[in-house]
Amino acid sequence: MLNSRLIDRARPWIEEQLGFPLPLRAPRGLPIIRAVPGREKPAPLWAIRVGAVVAVSVRPEIEAEARRVVLGLHPDQLFSVLGTYELSRVMLPHGAAVWGPVPNYIADESTWQPAKDSRPVRLSKRQIAAVDWDTFWHCDKKPLGAFGIYEAGRLEALATVADHGESMWEIGVDVLPDLKSRGLGRAVVSAAGDWILESGQTVHATAAFWNVPSSRTLRSVGMQYVFSTMTARPGPFRVPPQALGRPLPDAEVYDQYPRWAMNQDILPRPEG
Repeated sequence: MLNSRLIDRARPWIEEQLGFPLPLRAPRGLPIIRAVPGREKPAPLWAIRVGAVVAVSVRPEIEAEARRVVLGLHPDQLFSVLGTYELSRVMLPHGAAVWGPVPNYIADESTWQPAKDSRPVRLSKRQIAAVDWDTFWHCDKKPLGAFGIYEAGRLEALATVADHGESMWEIGVDVLPDLKSRGLGRAVVSAAGDWILESGQTVHATAAFWNVPSSRTLRSVGMQYVFSTMTARPGPFRVPPQALGRPLPDAEVYDQYPRWAMNQDILPRPEG
């Protein structure tokens, strides 16, 4: 069951992204797709799934093509890698590709369960300017606030806060690759979330379904899954990585498919 209170908290932001009201229930069980004139921000196509409700907002010139994809797939298919591929067939001729689905997590005062950890500090403007953004690439480069953990002068973990409007303040977080599983991510996310709630805003974060460690971190501090989004972004088509993490700390993880059966068309990540 989704938390209706958190849905209501996010609704103004959701409707700002869509450009039209989010229905309370799916009419006849079908997705809603609407053309929004002048739609460029946040993206030429933006889709959301909240429980059984699916809503898609597109530019008028791509509505007919996008509608055939959206209505031709079950919501489970649409909000999957298959849906990403099929919607990108529509968007690529227009210079964009679809990314997602992206699970969105939210917390308020009633759900928040932060770690009690004294290690995080709020970064100064000088410290923010010195951050290596290639390493901490999930974090916002111009944050409202940033919280990190330093060891011997080295920044080991960082959580930033970005204002996305309508009281939704999003946390971005990264931990140095060689320091995973030490509670650093949970500590800096807790510090950032505490500050967001003290500021009277809503704690918001995203973690892909394949990113098991990050999903566990968000859930551990009381954040709850509320909705998934899909967004068209300018540029080439990009695919997600394989699943990260392990089901148990000592569990061995194997590829089900041989290397030759994997997608040989995937190119290395472009710079920038």
